Amino acid sequence: MGGQDYSCVVADEPAFQWRHDPALQRLFSLVNRDGEEVRVVGGAVRNSLLGAKVSDIDCATTAEPDKIMAWAQEAGIKAIPTGIDHGTVTLVIDGRPFELTTLRTDIETDGRHAEVAFGRDWVGDAHRRDFTMNAVYMDAAGRLYDPVGQGIKDARARHVRFIGDANQRIAEDYLRVLRFFRFFSQYGERFEEGDYQACIAAQASLSTLSAERVGAEMTKLLEGPFSVRALHAMHKGGMLTGLLACVPHLARFTRLKALAAQLYLKPDLNVLLTALCVDVREDAERLAKTLRLPNRNRDAMTRMAKTVCSIVAIDEQVLEQLAYMHGKETARDLVLLALARRQISPDLTKLSMLLRDIALWTVPVFPLNGRDLIDKGMKPGPQIGSHLDQLEKAWVASGFALSKGQLLSMARSLH
Repeated sequence: MGGQDYSCVVADEPAFQWRHDPALQRLFSLVNRDGEEVRVVGGAVRNSLLGAKVSDIDCATTAEPDKIMAWAQEAGIKAIPTGIDHGTVTLVIDGRPFELTTLRTDIETDGRHAEVAFGRDWVGDAHRRDFTMNAVYMDAAGRLYDPVGQGIKDARARHVRFIGDANQRIAEDYLRVLRFFRFFSQYGERFEEGDYQACIAAQASLSTLSAERVGAEMTKLLEGPFSVRALHAMHKGGMLTGLLACVPHLARFTRLKALAAQLYLKPDLNVLLTALCVDVREDAERLAKTLRLPNRNRDAMTRMAKTVCSIVAIDEQVLEQLAYMHGKETARDLVLLALARRQISPDLTKLSMLLRDIALWTVPVFPLNGRDLIDKGMKPGPQIGSHLDQLEKAWVASGFALSKGQLLSMARSLH
């Protein structure tokens, strides 16, 4: 199909109602003039075709960055040169960002960086993209263009497929090896077998990429609804252990995802990482370094791995104690992790009710502070904090039942 032939009109499809957004319509009016054109491309179109949520709206245009910046200034629209060397400008319209990238062709690439030239060829622009489902365009009239001829079909079928020769696409950007599995994790029902083999064959090239880029793709992959299938495919190809610098607990991760689905829960990234790779503090440190994760993720994984070991049974009191000490969401994730590790095996219907109740539970406030102890005759100093810790532990162990008076009576024995 030629690049100027549209395959269908989506103006009336509910999944594409975002195209009537006044901010987007303003963008179309700004750029569609003087022989130039702008079309939405990539995520918004892809997600609408396969029924997923649409968040960011990215566009491709024949207009070059300087012209877009000038038009935006004339119209009083904020324009940010986010990647102007590669033809990308971000317009902020009614508080919403829209990324516009001028049609391009690759002049030279080394698998990590590309030198590009601007152009006006929609077909050429489509063929430089990674996957067929990412190369479908929508114009201001709601017409879809599919220059590679398979994008609409593959998106609707959730079929992850490189455009053209997979080896060539990978050689242009080695990160596409991981993007292939990430897209399968997030959107895929199936992938092209030859493309999968090309990714496995090219896995050594990932070592040339920055840990930040690898980490960003891997964290998105883990959170995808088909992450179990993606990870098993990667492990079968021999690439997962080296990529994560650990022996992955795939069975444990699989159980966690299945249990989360049964309990209608969405696991936090930290519990996904912990289930897959972390048993002790050293595991968390190594994984955080390998994927360049923030320290807060490293610390959360360390705490989870340490805390979950003490969960050998679950009831209302245990869950309330976990929620008080670690927060409601972390308590939920710790229970999921204990389930996945086979440390507990409660009735899931009863557990679901417990988790529902804890979500509505009002976390109690410890009734004592340092001034209360000083007023009772305790000398100010470091021991105040130590005594408060002891009393708080006793209060938590009582199911938060001990009153302030009872706690103060206990405090007298600590003098």
